Amino acid sequence: MEHPGEIWQEFDYNGERLGGISPSEMDESKIKVFGGVAVMLYRFTNGEVEFLFQHRSKYLMGNPDKWDVSAGGHTNLDENTIDAMVREVNEEIGVEIDKNKLEFAATYLRREVSVIVSLYFYDYTGREDVFHFNDKEVEEVKWVKYSEVDEFMPNLKNQLRKDKIFFHYLGEWNAKILEKYGNS
Repeated sequence: MEHPGEIWQEFDYNGERLGGISPSEMDESKIKVFGGVAVMLYRFTNGEVEFLFQHRSKYLMGNPDKWDVSAGGHTNLDENTIDAMVREVNEEIGVEIDKNKLEFAATYLRREVSVIVSLYFYDYTGREDVFHFNDKEVEEVKWVKYSEVDEFMPNLKNQLRKDKIFFHYLGEWNAKILEKYGNS
């Protein structure tokens, strides 16, 4: 969802920060890429790992009525990725997270959508499922067992379904979480 007055951080293909650009100027500019963040909340329950996915509003211009990562979005001009992550989680699903508990997975370039993604995971085990959809971008959330992600895949937005790097890290994190909770 566009937020009036926002200026997004622009990068070159090497990840060097350039200037800023408003979302409405993106099509007209010679933007290289913009910074994006994505976080997957997870929990360990009944011996299995579950990941939280969000159902995007049917009223959004981009990927309406599709499922996406727990929370994510752009990085504002001069904003660091951690602060962007905390902001997006709060805006989209109404959850306060401790930035010191974010688990970094990777930063990678997605040329086909002109974004440098910083991917994080966040342990939500033992927390109450209280989510608030403050900015009308999200209609609902759903916990999906890792063992059922392949079945869930047709519901995901197209860009996410095609993101092989994301799914590599989802599998890697599943193994790390199982090890963390002594169930490897």
